[in-house]
Amino acid sequence: MKINLESNFKLLGSHTIDSVDFDCARMPVRDFLKILSDLSTKSSEYLNDEGTELEGLFQVQVNGRTLAFSETGINTVLKDGDTVAIYSNAHDG
Repeated sequence: MKINLESNFKLLGSHTIDSVDFDCARMPVRDFLKILSDLSTKSSEYLNDEGTELEGLFQVQVNGRTLAFSETGINTVLKDGDTVAIYSNAHDG
């Protein structure tokens, strides 16, 4: 499964990474964000400590739809070709 990426900061330590590939057909956004956090060159935590909601510094969209307005939120299931946009509300100067 290929997930396209967009952000207003360096994801995985680079401005040039525009997608990631996984060996599965579907994945909840929650798991996707945990994996991105683990792979990140900075210690970016996109979810709160309990893993139940987004950390306040980030806004996430799936295919242009903000998760905060989605009925399924971080449990939204990603599939091949989806686009995940992660925006930081704070900038690294």
